[in-house]
Amino acid sequence: MTISSREQVAEIVRGFVAGELNIDQAQLKDDTVLKELPGADSVRLLRIVSKLERHCETEFDDEDIFSSTTLDDLVTLVHGYVAAGV
Repeated sequence: MTISSREQVAEIVRGFVAGELNIDQAQLKDDTVLKELPGADSVRLLRIVSKLERHCETEFDDEDIFSSTTLDDLVTLVHGYVAAGV
């Protein structure tokens, strides 16, 4: 998977979050708390993570996932893994 910028990662993450939760991407701000989004629950959030792992061809550490509270935290996590080629 070739993702060259943090902005690309943010776009991908926003797309998966909005798609899974059936919400408009315009509702998603960097400081949006993921578990407070309409329709968000642990199962749906894990589905988002699973889709991101498949899309980015990586596997995130559980500890890293559970420490991601906001949309920006998740973008930072995914970008870090992608940039490191993990």
